[in-house]
Amino acid sequence: MTTNASSQSVVVFTVVHERGRVTAVSTNLPELNHFLDLLQNSRAYNTWVSYAHDLQVFFRTIDKLPEAITRSDCLAFMKQQAESGCSSATINRRLAALSSLFNELELFDPDRFPRNPVTPRQRYPGARQRSQSLYHKEAERVPDVVSEADLRTFFGALRSWRDRTLVLLMWISCLRVSEVVAVRFQDIECSRRSVHIPVTKGRSARTVFMDRSTFAALNRYLEEERKALFPDVDHVFVAFKGKARGRPLTVNAVQKMIHYYADKHDLTHLHAHLFRHTGITQLVQQGMLESAIRDMVGHRSPDSLSPYLHLCDTFVETEFERAQAALTPSAWLDAPLPGGAP
Repeated sequence: MTTNASSQSVVVFTVVHERGRVTAVSTNLPELNHFLDLLQNSRAYNTWVSYAHDLQVFFRTIDKLPEAITRSDCLAFMKQQAESGCSSATINRRLAALSSLFNELELFDPDRFPRNPVTPRQRYPGARQRSQSLYHKEAERVPDVVSEADLRTFFGALRSWRDRTLVLLMWISCLRVSEVVAVRFQDIECSRRSVHIPVTKGRSARTVFMDRSTFAALNRYLEEERKALFPDVDHVFVAFKGKARGRPLTVNAVQKMIHYYADKHDLTHLHAHLFRHTGITQLVQQGMLESAIRDMVGHRSPDSLSPYLHLCDTFVETEFERAQAALTPSAWLDAPLPGGAP
């Protein structure tokens, strides 16, 4: 177990790690501990850790107590983050963590925290007012996809059925990397080739499915590599080498595996989440019902699939031609022009 504490700031964060995993985050302020405890008990693990880290970055940069934070401080933080090379998406994510903190602090102690400096509430609910939030305006991000040639090259480089199964689950079944390493034997139903995902990014359980190739790869991994090893470990995917031998694979281990093979074959643009993007895009382009896709991949918003519809002009062109095939405007062109014009 390792403990990291920042002792030179007004707000002191203490982070406890066990086996490479964050197990506890606390501060020297009860109101901040209240918010962190709320996150840990109501949000996904990755959300809790991410928010804790982003808040630590903010209070390390702006060395003030929460009640002393002003809108000018938030702007100064944004400027410092941009100058240090952070993207608009990263800055917005850290502002979102700060905004969530102040929303909760307003409920926790409204006298000390009457106003959110990041996203002030409208004084007159329902009135049309220009947004006063500090978030960077970002262009709609279009997810990248992995080309078929790159998929073939990368998949062919993988040396184990374990790694092939991991990639297929992220690609074909559209799992997040955090979800795939968490799969346990009891989550798999062989008769349906399905995987139950009990805890997801949105905290709602769902079921995903495997195609025949993924299911076959999984069986080969279990029969040829996992065998009867580590019978007390419920997780399907485990490490076979090093100090972590016999322990469930971590997100970091899978990311390192992907980077290793990607670098080896000059595919440095590849990363774990790119396989999920590619899988979702393919489902959309093959015409799978959007509500079914959202249910399978764990999206809530009806608009969440819109970016995947506009990945390339070729797809839009193909869909346009397909739709127009049912119409017959050409017959109208044969009609004579009025007045006998040539």
